[in-house]
Amino acid sequence: MKDYIINLSVIYRFRWLFLLPCTLVGPTFCVLAAAPVPIQQDFLVGQKGKIIRFYERKRYAKANEQIELLLPLLKNRLDRAKFECYQAYCNFYEKKYLVSAHQFHWLVKQYPTFQQAEEVLFMYGYSLACEEVPIALDQTFTYKAIDALEHYLAVYPAGAYCHKAAEALQSLRNRLMHKHFRAAALYVRLGYYHAAIVALKNFHETYPDTALKEQVLRLLIKCYEKLGMEAANEDKKKEILFSKSFFVQQLAQHLSDPSSHAAAGNTTF
Repeated sequence: MKDYIINLSVIYRFRWLFLLPCTLVGPTFCVLAAAPVPIQQDFLVGQKGKIIRFYERKRYAKANEQIELLLPLLKNRLDRAKFECYQAYCNFYEKKYLVSAHQFHWLVKQYPTFQQAEEVLFMYGYSLACEEVPIALDQTFTYKAIDALEHYLAVYPAGAYCHKAAEALQSLRNRLMHKHFRAAALYVRLGYYHAAIVALKNFHETYPDTALKEQVLRLLIKCYEKLGMEAANEDKKKEILFSKSFFVQQLAQHLSDPSSHAAAGNTTF
């Protein structure tokens, strides 16, 4: 028992001799274990080439899959911008317009000196413009597309995409015009003639050269006819009929103008 106690005291006194090997070997082992595996440059070059080949063959879903794998490995800022741009175009051509718009907008904010800065700014607005929003629904994205394309034209007044931007803007404004007309026409169908007159007059002032001018004038005449039938006294009725006659004259002038027939469409609401 005495020898056992002596041995314990010796071990305790020289315990550092037992801990020294662990102290020396442990950190070395951790460093060796944690050493990062270098990414082969050949692998990155091959991956980039694969993406470009998929893209050129219009296999956008495949290209997108490979871009997702490649982006975390890219350290060069210009490389990242280039393949994020490929990714945005892949989503655009797959008709994921809101996704591509978000990605092009990200490129605009993150890489203001990017070689394709003008192109990505245009594509941000154009992607939003391509998103088909039914007229009956909220037009938030339509307004965003108009703002983005107008911003592009302000920044690049003689840019390479000015013509396409102007065409897209005209289409977006037509979409809003038809929405406003439908809202005014709905008041007529519901029998809210006073509200309909206000909405139709505002529409007439906002879009004086619209192809819907004949329909607007006919609806105004209809509203005044209905209000005239409901008039409480003769003075009010005369006032309403006077207003009606004004729009009847405008309609006659419009119909006598040959250019109005060329502009008028067959759209029904």
